[in-house]
Amino acid sequence: MINLKEPFKLALQSLLGSKLRTLLTTLGVVIGIAAVITLVSMGEGAKTYVLDQVRGWGMGANALEIHPGKAEMSMPELTLTYADTVAMKEHIPEIVYLVPEIIGKGRIKFGPTEYTPSFTIAVSADYPNAVSQKVTEGRFYSKAEEAGRKHVVVLGKTVANKLFGNSSAIGERIKINNIGFVVIGLLEEKGSMLTYDMDDMALIPTTVAENVLGKTKIIEIFLTIENEQLVPQAIKEITNLLVKRHKKEDFHIHTQQGMIDIINNILNALTGIVSAIAAISLLVGGIGIMNIMLVAVSERTREIGIRKAIGAKQRDIFMQFILEAVLITVVGAIIGIFIGTLAAWGIMAALKMKAVIAWQAAAIACFGALLVGTFFGVYPAMRAAALNPIDALRSDV
Repeated sequence: MINLKEPFKLALQSLLGSKLRTLLTTLGVVIGIAAVITLVSMGEGAKTYVLDQVRGWGMGANALEIHPGKAEMSMPELTLTYADTVAMKEHIPEIVYLVPEIIGKGRIKFGPTEYTPSFTIAVSADYPNAVSQKVTEGRFYSKAEEAGRKHVVVLGKTVANKLFGNSSAIGERIKINNIGFVVIGLLEEKGSMLTYDMDDMALIPTTVAENVLGKTKIIEIFLTIENEQLVPQAIKEITNLLVKRHKKEDFHIHTQQGMIDIINNILNALTGIVSAIAAISLLVGGIGIMNIMLVAVSERTREIGIRKAIGAKQRDIFMQFILEAVLITVVGAIIGIFIGTLAAWGIMAALKMKAVIAWQAAAIACFGALLVGTFFGVYPAMRAAALNPIDALRSDV
């Protein structure tokens, strides 16, 4: 059995004897480990945030989205119409809520104040139930008001603050693109999703979209099915109905679980890419370890010769230098974990996102660092172990 006590003691003494060199060598490993943990944790935190936001909009496994054009088209022709949504409601019993979306620009005026929200969206009365966004003040418009083409509007918190400040908006009369509306409700706050303020919007009935926004084509239809098991049947019925109406399949349907999986895959790929880039610093740190160890072998040639002359075996010399590389790596990994974890928490807190520390990635990074340190320590250790004691003693170094 190999005795590691003496080689370990000598390795530790050697490293402590050259503190600055050891610190600079360890720094490469610290940076590599810290970068991997920070970037992977930020990626996991961003993924959790985005998926929580998506699920927070009521997008469960029983939800579907219908988009115009083929799935691979970036700028499809808008072929979905309000009549399509009426037909779906009439012929597909599995549908519980159905929300067509017609998006346009709406310049809003209240007295002398003007504001153009990021989104003015024409939606159906099903909206608050379909997307799980309730009204916190006032009410949402009814199906009767939608069918009667009533000029009523529900505002997001950002729009209400811009127009009314701290005053109540309920019952106030405003103009959207110079057409009169009555504010009947305020939506609950949703915050931001990525770079979009989801409270910076005004919702109006779909039936008044043409007069107010000058648009009739639907950019998206969001709907919920009675339960998850009926989703495949509903997709089949929707497809058959729309193909019959359009004479071709000029649309595509996403399940919400499919959308979540796509988002998940994209974010995983991005996290993997930045992690791979960060891992390069581990390789650089490993090369730094090898360079420093080679210098150490050259500087300590005479010491190695003396040790061999008094009975040290090749494996003793080899183990001493390997342990030096391993010690540098282990200490660097411990410091890197601490700095990386602290950095991830701090950055995610500054971004107001939940920090998700990727402990699995940290373990893999540490294991990788250990392999790198050991691998790049082998060659210097072999050179040290292979030195001829007579030649080593003659060295002037």
